[in-house]
Amino acid sequence: MAAGMSVRLPRSESGTLRSEEERLRAHLERRFGIRTRFAPMPDVRALLLSPSERDGRKGLVVSSEATIAERIYLYVHVAAHVALGHHLPLTTIVEGTPGVARLADDVRAHREAERLARTMWWGGDGLGAPAGVRGSTLLRSLLARDLTRSALRSLLLALRAAYYDLRIERALAGTRIAGWLRDALCVTAVVSVAPQLSD
Repeated sequence: MAAGMSVRLPRSESGTLRSEEERLRAHLERRFGIRTRFAPMPDVRALLLSPSERDGRKGLVVSSEATIAERIYLYVHVAAHVALGHHLPLTTIVEGTPGVARLADDVRAHREAERLARTMWWGGDGLGAPAGVRGSTLLRSLLARDLTRSALRSLLLALRAAYYDLRIERALAGTRIAGWLRDALCVTAVVSVAPQLSD
């Protein structure tokens, strides 16, 4: 089971978060041959099914209950499992809901995948955080602790609300600061549901 994903965040998912999720899902298919589907699964967040032939298409079934931020985390985490060779043919990787342990879970393999997922998230390689904020040491240090992560998320959500309430989105839409804030909110949302991605 993936290390603790926080249980619910408000479903205030932005267009940036949605486009990142689509980009990462497409990257998983191109790079790793993983097709993603969604289905209701009450106690499971994701299942990775590997075929018997080495080059066959893998299938990732993600819970339709997962938020977009959770999906992004799961894509990076599953890619780490594949990169580490945990997807050997006929292997199924089960990512459970937070707090639900299973006897079949390989704790060591999941810890290895968590470490690699953190490296992939901050390092790029197509599965990383948006490039505009990836190198921000200030953002990374704020996301490293629960208290500052929560405060940052609240601040960024308030700024986004003001941005739309004041109807200044057209004037600022193409600016660097608006882009950075959109990317920072996206990264903050993902790290909020998967704190193990923080330093």
